[in-house]
Amino acid sequence: MPKRDKTVAELYRMHYEELLRKASILLHDEEDARDAVSDVMARMMATDILPEGEKLIAYARSSVRFECLNRLKRMKLQERMRRALPLNIENDDNGEYQSSIRNEEEQYQQYQQFIQTELTPQTQRVFRMHYGEQLKYREIAEQVGISEAAVYKHLSQAITKLKNRFNP
Repeated sequence: MPKRDKTVAELYRMHYEELLRKASILLHDEEDARDAVSDVMARMMATDILPEGEKLIAYARSSVRFECLNRLKRMKLQERMRRALPLNIENDDNGEYQSSIRNEEEQYQQYQQFIQTELTPQTQRVFRMHYGEQLKYREIAEQVGISEAAVYKHLSQAITKLKNRFNP
């Protein structure tokens, strides 16, 4: 076993519980916290150069923190999309709620089809850059060569059209 693998394995054994606690505090979800710590450890195993000693522990703590923050950022994006484009909910015979669309994949395909056919190419690009690549208005404006106000206008048009189509 290479020295790096032994080092990461020892780090895992000695500090896993601490890293898991930190991840659980940030994510409020034990399973997601386990995944975050495991992902960090897997990336460390694949890294060619790792710090040594106390720096390695600090590196692991920072890596877990950033992994958790990235996961939270992705969750916030998904939540923003859910609020912007909520599913139509109906009450079934048992009083339980179920989606009027059979599954999320079907809904995703419908959104994608609508985006490709009903939005202008520029609006599609801005929409994908913001919601897909998670770029800020300023970053999109710089890359596309338009103003931040134009970025806002494109996103506003896209959301309005999506809401009108899927939540009339």
